[in-house]
Amino acid sequence: MQGNPYYDYDAVRDLSMFFGRQDELRVLYNAIDKRQCFSIVGSRHIGKSSLLKYLGVPELQECYGYKLHDRIFILTDWREYLKKTREDFFRSVCDQIIDQSRHLVTLRLSAMNGEDKFKKLLEDIRRAGFRPVLLMDAFDKVTQNTHFDPAFFSFLRSLAGIYDLISYVTASIKPLYDVCHSDAVASSPFFNIFQTCNLGPLTPDETRELITLPAHRMGYDFTDEEIEWVLTQAGHHPFFVQVVCRHLFEQKLRQQGESIDLKQLQEQVYAELLPHFANAWDDLNEDQKKDLKLEASQIANPKRRIPELSESWLFRRKIRETSQGSPPTITVREVKEALDNLDDNNVLDSCALSEMHYIALRARNSARSSLRKGMLVRDFLKSAFERMKPTGLRSDSAPEWRLYNILWYHYFRYHLPNPQTQARLGIGSMRQFYREQDKAIQDLLKELLDMEADSINGGEVQ
Repeated sequence: MQGNPYYDYDAVRDLSMFFGRQDELRVLYNAIDKRQCFSIVGSRHIGKSSLLKYLGVPELQECYGYKLHDRIFILTDWREYLKKTREDFFRSVCDQIIDQSRHLVTLRLSAMNGEDKFKKLLEDIRRAGFRPVLLMDAFDKVTQNTHFDPAFFSFLRSLAGIYDLISYVTASIKPLYDVCHSDAVASSPFFNIFQTCNLGPLTPDETRELITLPAHRMGYDFTDEEIEWVLTQAGHHPFFVQVVCRHLFEQKLRQQGESIDLKQLQEQVYAELLPHFANAWDDLNEDQKKDLKLEASQIANPKRRIPELSESWLFRRKIRETSQGSPPTITVREVKEALDNLDDNNVLDSCALSEMHYIALRARNSARSSLRKGMLVRDFLKSAFERMKPTGLRSDSAPEWRLYNILWYHYFRYHLPNPQTQARLGIGSMRQFYREQDKAIQDLLKELLDMEADSINGGEVQ
């Protein structure tokens, strides 16, 4: 049986499975050539470790017009240093430098300790005609270690700045200043030497290559329908794509040309990705979570803030399931309060309707960033009111127009007092009028809730 090429769960093991990142590689190679420092920032499994791993491959460098033969790329995983001391760090990094550079230069450790040993090793590399590039994966882990204080980061900065002995490329889930264990560390000059490379989703072309080429090499091409299905489930997140493709490829091997139950396969993929979705969600701040809750209801949205997550139907499904426990709780009384203050933006800004998903979605997608919530609430009410309109021409005497007319005369058109509206519509008594007015507002509430549900569901399809 043929092997499954979509096996990578962490950093890509085989260069032939490393797809895309062309723009990022050009930027990083240019920075390394000029001895600059860069911080790669991106969500979990977005490809940060793979990018660091292959920066030092000469064949990849030459593809982008660079021959960095005098650079020694030292790959380190900073998850190892979460609870270690500074002395542990320098001893371990020195050992890794010697081990990973032995094919280029013979180095020996001095009898010095800590910082002095590290600096002496870098000076020896410099005298040998090489320049080290320290690739620091999971860098946000060490910034949480209290053993690594401002003095430690100042020392690292001096090696890259004053002494020009080394360049750094870090990878982290969040920007460096957001992951430090103290304000003193966050304000260290060390973090000022980095430019930032934000790692997002693959491009559409890169994603299609990741989906199609590995399967093609194995002689089991995906159909056009299967390719589109993968794109729908995974979006352009490389890890999501790998997981979906691995399950699909495995099914193609088993079925040997017979039809595949994509619905059943979808559930298998979802079950595997669920803990990864939970971790990705926990990494977000409150504003990002709010944005993603809004995006979860939209199939196509050119304004997606975190497209690597929200382009995936499976991830949007997770968000919708998480949000199901908080349905709208708007009451007739709250709708009436909004109607009574229909021309007062200050009241509408803070009324219960202003907190509905429909309003948040409209505010987010509005081209006018200064648009007030109150104006959106007013439009919301007017749109729901128009949905109540019966067919045919409006008439004061037609029974099917009665509820619409009550709201039209009193709130939306002429602002007539209740007694005048009652008389205009020929309603027998004020008591009857108020009963029918309550019913009209109940019908308006139903339309509001239907519009709210539409904004949440967004016509989402699988």
